[in-house]
Amino acid sequence: MTVDFGDIFATKDEVAKQGRVLALDVDQVYPDPENVRTAIDQAEIEGLAATIKERGQIQPITVAPADADGRYQIYFGERRWRACRHLGIKVDAIVSDQTDAAQVRIDQFIENDQREQLSTRDTVAFVQRQLAAGMTIADLARATGRDQARLSRFRALIDAPDFIAARLDDIPVRGAAALVKAAGRDQAATRAFVEGAPIGTIGVAECERFARELSGPSRPPAPDVALTPAPEPSPKTAKVEGEGAAPIATALTGRSRSKPVADEPGRFIDVDGKRARIIEAVLQFDDEAMPRTVRFSE
Repeated sequence: MTVDFGDIFATKDEVAKQGRVLALDVDQVYPDPENVRTAIDQAEIEGLAATIKERGQIQPITVAPADADGRYQIYFGERRWRACRHLGIKVDAIVSDQTDAAQVRIDQFIENDQREQLSTRDTVAFVQRQLAAGMTIADLARATGRDQARLSRFRALIDAPDFIAARLDDIPVRGAAALVKAAGRDQAATRAFVEGAPIGTIGVAECERFARELSGPSRPPAPDVALTPAPEPSPKTAKVEGEGAAPIATALTGRSRSKPVADEPGRFIDVDGKRARIIEAVLQFDDEAMPRTVRFSE
């Protein structure tokens, strides 16, 4: 396990600038209920505790002034406080003179995200709270130094359907944002796509491809057609079941095009008495949740 030594070490100048260090009983200190980070790994706390036991707590935590009960709310350093509590020792702390709660939230976001990137859930919750407080995405980008386009994707996830929200730790932010748009067009199809994919298998490319296909122009109802007779498929072709048989190019995943095939009779169909070339076909395989689009080379 890797321990983030940046969580316990600081230069003497940094500490001196913040004021006098207090040694507080851990019971005098409590976490900020509105802290932007909610996911804390106990294994990391134990690793941090082992390091503090060996080297001491070199970087104090930062707390708000004591409340009416004489207790201190943590601004920065909850993991250090938890490590000290795990060891049963006092925690070194500096009392901040910052009283602007909104600025504290911004500073917490920056501090937490720089030390260890916040989870998607925590970042979405942070963006939601800041927007509710009256900030715009542009304001938030300036205040945090984060990319405006990326913050906009987190905003898009605020109202994500439950089946997407449940996979936020698994699906990349950009991919999840694309799925939210797709769900706005066809929630049932998007749910089937998400729930049919095992954990760890949905990437940005897959999500954006699915969203593009779903947002394409609506297809008109297919006319009744009769396929012309065709020869038996070769090893490089697949047979389409139905009224008659027609060889098609080997099925693709959509990432590449099929190789050119010969101009056999099976590449054509009769529609209302007219001969037409098959350019693209949508196939639903029995063992697959989503249909595939197969495009033939001209």
